[in-house]
Parts: sequence; structure tokens; C-alpha cells
Amino acid sequence: MNTSFIEFLARNNAIRFGDFTLKSGRVSPYFVDLGILSSGSSISELGKYYASKINEAFGSNFDVLFGPAYKAIPLAISASMQLQSYGMDKKWLFDRKEMKLHGADANSLFVGAQTLDHGQRVVILDDVLTTGGTKLDAIAKLEKSLKAEVVGIVIAVDRMELGRKQSATVEFAENTGVPVHAITDINSIFSHLKNHEVEGKVLVSDKTYAAYQAYMNKYGVRV
Repeated sequence: MNTSFIEFLARNNAIRFGDFTLKSGRVSPYFVDLGILSSGSSISELGKYYASKINEAFGSNFDVLFGPAYKAIPLAISASMQLQSYGMDKKWLFDRKEMKLHGADANSLFVGAQTLDHGQRVVILDDVLTTGGTKLDAIAKLEKSLKAEVVGIVIAVDRMELGRKQSATVEFAENTGVPVHAITDINSIFSHLKNHEVEGKVLVSDKTYAAYQAYMNKYGVRV
């Protein structure tokens, strides 16, 4: 359990508790929002956690960090900077929502290390994986446009929700051949924060924890 990362998220309001309607239509008792980490110090610290997980999962056996637009863009940049502490100088890349039609990089869908050699190994960074739809789009775009090889995905939080028959992250890896690595998971977050004070506040009360259990009973992986 990465308690320092959990408390970092809680301290910076990057995980919030209440009722949140997700893209899937599910009403979740929590929401992970890394986009709120907009200061130099917070995004730098976040990059350290990602760099640590990237180093643990892949070592230096990759070439580029890809952050899907928009929220994952700073993840790729901050993580690439922090990887220097592991002796790695890796490139970053993100995509555009619309193709640029002017300038030196006209007709490009990407910003950053867009001139990749065929077969370059890419690690995708993002906040969570629920159904995996956006990750499938990213893989398709990288493989088709840049002829890149996606070797893995690193997310901040595994929501531990079911896909069709088992964990969505496990199903995604089995269906695509692309492994998913999480810095922490939602069970660890709720277990650590239940009735635990962070800067003098209890964020997960018994009531909040009960709402989480009810949600996981309906949508979650059995642990």
C-alpha cells in the first residue's frame, strides 16, 4: 500500500468523496481528479510517483511517455523530468484533438517526440482505467500514425471495477497484450483513509465507507 501517495492525493483534493456521475453513467462515491494538481510543486511530486512506478514496471526498456490529451499531458512531461533521477532521459509525446494545418508541424496529430522510428516503445500514462475505451483509442492512434509499439500503461488509481467477467484492468491486458500498472488501488485508498485524519480532517467516515462498499458490491472486483 503506497500510503504516501494516498495521502498526497487526499491532501491535494485530487481524490474527492460524494456522488459523481462517471462517463460510464455509474454514480460513484469518489472521483479521482489529477487535473486539480496545477502548481509546480504538486505536479512535480506527482511526476515522482509516476516515475517510480515506471522504473519499477519497465526499467529503461521503453523510449517515449505518451499522455493522451488533455489531462494526461502534464503527467508525461513531469514523469519524463523525474525519470532523470533514475538515470533516464526519455522523450514525451501527446496528441492533438484536431490536426494542426499550419506551421512546421502541419498535418500532425502529435506534439513532442512525434518523429519516432518505427517500433519505438511507448508507455501510456493516465489517471484511471474504467472501461479502457480511451486507452484503446490511444493505442490505435500510436500504432497507426507512428507505427509505435505500446508496451504498457501506468495509471494513478486502479478503480478495481469489473469488465465483462473480471477486473477491467486484467481484461484489458488480456485483450490487448498491454499490461496496466497502477500506483495504488481504490481499496487501499479507502482502507487507509477510513476514519483517518489528513491535515485534521477525516475524509472517509463510516458512512462514506459504507457507500463505497455498496458501490463495489455492485460494480467492483471481489477481493
